[in-house]
Amino acid sequence: MDASTLLDGLLLALRPENFGWLLLGFVSGIVVGAIPGLIESTFLAIVLPFTIYLDVWPAIFFITGGYVASEAAGSYPAILLNMPGTPGTTPTAFEGHQLALKGQSGEAIGISVASSAIGTFLGAVVFLVCGPLVGSIANGMGSPEIFMLGVFGLSAVASFTGTDVVKGIASVLLGLLVATTGLDLYEGVPRAHFGLLELYDSLPLLPVLLGLFGMSEVLRLAARPKLDTIAAQPPSGIRGPLRGVRMALMHPVTIVRSAAIGLLIGIVPGAGGSAASVISYGQARQWSRHPERFGKGSVEGLVATDTANNAVVPGALLPTFTLGIPGSPVAVVALAALMLQGIRPGPGFYTHYATEAAAIGWALFLCVGIILLVCLPLASVIARVVSVPLKVLLPVIFVLCIIGIFTSRQFLFDVHVMAVFGVLGFYVKRLGYSPVGLLLALILGRTLEENFFRSLMIGGPEIFFQKPMALGLLILSVMTIVLPHVFGKRIRRKGGA
Repeated sequence: MDASTLLDGLLLALRPENFGWLLLGFVSGIVVGAIPGLIESTFLAIVLPFTIYLDVWPAIFFITGGYVASEAAGSYPAILLNMPGTPGTTPTAFEGHQLALKGQSGEAIGISVASSAIGTFLGAVVFLVCGPLVGSIANGMGSPEIFMLGVFGLSAVASFTGTDVVKGIASVLLGLLVATTGLDLYEGVPRAHFGLLELYDSLPLLPVLLGLFGMSEVLRLAARPKLDTIAAQPPSGIRGPLRGVRMALMHPVTIVRSAAIGLLIGIVPGAGGSAASVISYGQARQWSRHPERFGKGSVEGLVATDTANNAVVPGALLPTFTLGIPGSPVAVVALAALMLQGIRPGPGFYTHYATEAAAIGWALFLCVGIILLVCLPLASVIARVVSVPLKVLLPVIFVLCIIGIFTSRQFLFDVHVMAVFGVLGFYVKRLGYSPVGLLLALILGRTLEENFFRSLMIGGPEIFFQKPMALGLLILSVMTIVLPHVFGKRIRRKGGA
């Protein structure tokens, strides 16, 4: 990416309308991340229908700001209540809450904020540097490679989401089955429309997304029993958080290692922040000179988990834009937002939208500054959001889901689709299946079908074995499914020995 493109991207990011929506998304993300149980993908799915009324890039800036902020603010309830605000902050509670119970809640929040900012910063550097390189590789892909890339993405999601590989595969297959709704791409024959005119084109994406990630989460939280927690004293000023920043900076090796782990896991489709933070936390304990301090308020452990958790954000967005394969549930929402605006990420994205891609990278850098300028001075204010009860929020979220989905197209049919997939998503999560795999398969289904039949017309089935990149992706897909199963068996055998 040349200097002029980077400069144009910076100017685009600093436009008042773009920066304003980034800031609004950031503030909204802080509120969402600070409320235990309300995850970022749910929030962004709820607001997605309203972003249709925005231009495409302000909408993406809003989602980017919300994504970064919710991951950073998810540490507040983990530290103060021992209740993670987002899935990726679960290990944060191991160390942060212990520090808070010792009267160091300000220091714990400062450590978390500094680690989040550094993780996002290092991830943004990689996003700007590696994005064009990955984009140029993607530009050389033909139909066989694009089809196998989609297969690899779905294989990774099936392997890393859900409670086991079989349930992950079942979720993906269900999504592919749902994706067949509508007209056949080559014969023009309507499929799986059940006599409904609304399904002759295809199943609308937005109601499905909002049902799986919004309405299902309302049902899940409503069914959750009340949790007893031990609340710690929130910080009363800025001195504690500033001391925490200095404490975090004393662990540069842990920061760099954890950021690398977060980036790599963020790139893997479906792995997400929870896997990155857990792996980073485990590595920090393994390499630590004082592993006995872990679980008792270890600064090193807290630095590791929050750095990795926030480095996942740029890592997950990188394959979303360059390959069209989202790296996390929130990246799926970003992918849907672009598609709803008529832009399809994937090969060719950096060719047609190089300036906009650079602007997204700069938006991540801007989020780093906002984290430091907002989350540190206002730590005591943000901590109060933690106490907002879910019984107040759930009715509001329920109403917003219905209003948002109806106003997007003014079809009552969309509300019915959202309700059906809301119930489906509730049971999918409850039974250990993968809503992310289902939705991603639905999004990629048409692309896979189109490129599969096009490949067959070009060279027949053998073309997938004649193209080196397609064959490599096929091998990776098989390994992604098989290896976790093999290693899982070995671990269970060792555990039983």
